[in-house]
Amino acid sequence: MAHPPHATSRLLASFHDSYRDLLRYLARRTGCADQARDVAHDTWLRVAELARQGREPALAGEGDARGYLFAMARNIAIDRQRHEGVAQRHGAEAHEAASTAQARGPDASEAAMYRQAVAAVEQALAALPERARQVFLRSRVHGEDQAALALEYGVSRNTVERDMIQALDRVQAAMERWHAGQGGAPAAGAAPARTGRRRTLSALLGVAGLAVGGAGGWAWWRAAALSYAQEWASGAGPAERHALPEGSALTLDAQSRVQVAYGATRRGVRLLAGAAFFEVTPDPARRFEVEVPGDASAAGPQPGVRVTVLGTRFGVERLPGGRVEVQVESGRVRVELLDAQGSVRGTHELAPGEAARFDPRAPGQAPQALRLRTPQDAAAWRHGLLAFDDVPLGETVERLRRYLPRPVELDPGAAALRLSGQVRTVDAEAFLRALPGSLPVRMRWSGDRWQMQKI
Repeated sequence: MAHPPHATSRLLASFHDSYRDLLRYLARRTGCADQARDVAHDTWLRVAELARQGREPALAGEGDARGYLFAMARNIAIDRQRHEGVAQRHGAEAHEAASTAQARGPDASEAAMYRQAVAAVEQALAALPERARQVFLRSRVHGEDQAALALEYGVSRNTVERDMIQALDRVQAAMERWHAGQGGAPAAGAAPARTGRRRTLSALLGVAGLAVGGAGGWAWWRAAALSYAQEWASGAGPAERHALPEGSALTLDAQSRVQVAYGATRRGVRLLAGAAFFEVTPDPARRFEVEVPGDASAAGPQPGVRVTVLGTRFGVERLPGGRVEVQVESGRVRVELLDAQGSVRGTHELAPGEAARFDPRAPGQAPQALRLRTPQDAAAWRHGLLAFDDVPLGETVERLRRYLPRPVELDPGAAALRLSGQVRTVDAEAFLRALPGSLPVRMRWSGDRWQMQKI
């Protein structure tokens, strides 16, 4: 893992140089490779935030930086284990309280509340497609790995994640209706659920807490479940800005689409088409991740890209052929190249004013560095401008398609020509029609589209 050429942080450089050793150390300490990766990820976030705030400790050399880094990772691992211990004790206490309550016999209101909560979720799950229901229960209740579920069902991991989002949305809506007292009671004449089924749903909902704690159980569910979900798609008009619930914001380019899903420990966005610019409010307790999944129209699971930040301003854009472009205006971002199963195969970092193109199909290949005149030039489409610096005409036309009222076709000769220039997005078609004055091409109207040929 090579650190970026302009990195000035001794700790970040040490993290890159020591990454594999750190993973091995954490795997021995935690006894779990997945936990080791999670702790290493949290360590990187802490180090990146220290660098961003200019609060790195004074370190004499590489040995000091490595020692500080490993000590930080060890403390994070200890904190996670301590937190898990608290959660386990809380669960044991809730179970003991539930057993005590069962011994004394729940009162009528508690019993009714329990039945209505379980019935509400049963009805929500019954309305789901079979695969989405099974994926949700197996992942949420039994803790099965989503990548393994994707392989078993013969779908991509992105599809499994969409199933999870759909199920969480339905279940949370049912719980909110139940909590508001507006529904969720079993339908008249409905047969009682089997004991095993209720036990499964109890594990899902944490209903021991609901039965004995009421509001406390509801707070647990709100913290554990998906707390915010939204999807936006833009048309051919100007860029659209959308506020996010914790103070962040995203701006969509023309012909772009995103899905947003917030949880207790993660703020997630999936860029499904086009480009988006993100203004992220810092929240160390909930990292902000932008995932660019592989081409959904391709056969089988496809590799993708994930960008992780704490608080920053940056743009992400999908490019033809599965490539992804990331431009950073402020703060630092971590770019991870993912394989078709969602495992990390390459990691890079970008600082303010840096931009690069990544190809998740070639994780060992160095990203293509791009030039920004100033950090504010990141995602220049926000200002109605696009700049091209010695790029193929085919790539230029592909980038302009979002702003064109009519299709444009190029022959291979024209597509290979190179050009530089700046284009106003509102004048995209006029720009192309003027190209015969500067390049050896001709344009002609054919049926419902423009055709461009090299001459």
